[in-house]
Amino acid sequence: MVLERSGFIPRIAGLVLFAVFILFSRRVSLFDKSYSDAISMTESVASALKVAVRQVSSSPPTLAIGVTNTHSSPVTILSWNSPLDPLAVQLGLISFTPAGGNGPVEIPTIMVRRRLPPGPESLVTIEPGQTKEQVLELKNRVVPLEKLRGKVGVVCQGSWMGIWASKADDIAAESLENLGLSEDGSGEKFESQRVEIEL
Repeated sequence: MVLERSGFIPRIAGLVLFAVFILFSRRVSLFDKSYSDAISMTESVASALKVAVRQVSSSPPTLAIGVTNTHSSPVTILSWNSPLDPLAVQLGLISFTPAGGNGPVEIPTIMVRRRLPPGPESLVTIEPGQTKEQVLELKNRVVPLEKLRGKVGVVCQGSWMGIWASKADDIAAESLENLGLSEDGSGEKFESQRVEIEL
């Protein structure tokens, strides 16, 4: 009788361990799938944001930088270091290459310290099919205009600091506080097509 019990207990323990292993494996699998889906969604949203540059005026030299949402849902972007950042030129997001030049002219850049979490004024919601633009006047103290006479190629490129497939009001406070550590699209790249302007 003792021998039967001693054999029965290890079998029960083995079954319990097997059940725990199966449960753990399923949870890991579900976590991996959720993480993979989140990454896929982030990449889809990032690729749906189209950045474009157009010339508004040659005197004074003025550009409009726009972001169009081609996604099926509203998308909110963090304006910091984005095409909609008023400091886009000073942050080095916009390059200027004179016709016949070997590369972009050198523009002194700045670093900006931002306080987390970002406030609502820094979040821009773009509805499906909508374009949000900002207009930038090119000033000589920022851009060496004397080196940019005639035709100039312009490109806007960089990395998003935050994009969400939702309206600003629906973004969780935790996602804003842990910017860059959650599935917020931080690090996804953007780049406009090169356009030629006349200065």
